[in-house]
Amino acid sequence: MSGFKALKDKEQQEESSIEKASKDWKDSLEKDLGPAPALEKNAPLEHMHENHNPMYPKEKKASEWFAEEVAPITGEFGGLVGADGTCKTAVVFSSIPEGQCCLVVDFDGGGAKIRDSFYANRRSEFKCQNPWVMQDAARTAYNYPATHDKVMAIGRKALEWAQVQTKNGYEGERLHTVLVTAVDLWDSVASACMFIEDLGTAPDGIGAKIEPHQKVGMRFNWQIRSTRFHQLTSLCRELTRFGINVYYETHWKYEQTKDGTLTGNKTPRWEKQTANYLHTIIELASDKTRDEEGRLTGETRYEATFTKSRSHPNLLNKTRLVMTTYDEADHKWHGLPELKRE
Repeated sequence: MSGFKALKDKEQQEESSIEKASKDWKDSLEKDLGPAPALEKNAPLEHMHENHNPMYPKEKKASEWFAEEVAPITGEFGGLVGADGTCKTAVVFSSIPEGQCCLVVDFDGGGAKIRDSFYANRRSEFKCQNPWVMQDAARTAYNYPATHDKVMAIGRKALEWAQVQTKNGYEGERLHTVLVTAVDLWDSVASACMFIEDLGTAPDGIGAKIEPHQKVGMRFNWQIRSTRFHQLTSLCRELTRFGINVYYETHWKYEQTKDGTLTGNKTPRWEKQTANYLHTIIELASDKTRDEEGRLTGETRYEATFTKSRSHPNLLNKTRLVMTTYDEADHKWHGLPELKRE
């Protein structure tokens, strides 16, 4: 009995630790993004449920189901793929009109760095949220289940904001774009949660990396990770219905043979079904220019290529110059005007 009691005590301590981590990030999220966006004091509330929660709209009558739709223009859902330092975050930030907001789920901290370096006068409009939940005392730095819950809470908060700002009488800040940086790290969170919570085959993020194919058991169990990853995708798709642009940003996964030799092939580091959900995919790269004799000129060109473009077919497989840098002169920023939408 003493061994069983010790096990139960340990389980209760772990539950208490998770509850504390959840309370900490919820308090932090409320502090950063504030309470739910409010309507004007005397604005009509017919669009809300009885509990006045805009997440649950009032049930429609049968005669209203096919009424003429009056809704915002559907937002863009795009993916940006490239190595570090190829202007992935920068092209999104430059598409945000002054006076409107961009919410960043900032997995790698790149959003906050670009904001502070180039948009210091608009810090309040670029709301960079740290999605990670730290652990107090454990062998892993991050609490993966709590991080998953925090990311979903940020997504739901964004959706609530998007819904409320479409209503008459809304006078608050306006959400224009949601950016998820390093979505490959979100994939790692989904994978760790599968082993820790869903399958119970790993105690933490480190354990989840040890012999994962053995721990996952039956092959179709990998669908759990896919389902977790695309919970955020579902929220993002719903955001686009309210006119919000959403972008996933990720890096390349370089294919290797069993002996570690690079094959030259590469794929985006996101869950393999992700491309099916995206309207647009843009690949970004940099290239050092050379003269006719092959010598470096000191000029580096940063370019973006549209490899998928549902909204603008004329852009498919087209390349645009984003930025040029020089060894002995200031850079020239061109941006990606195709992403701009007032």
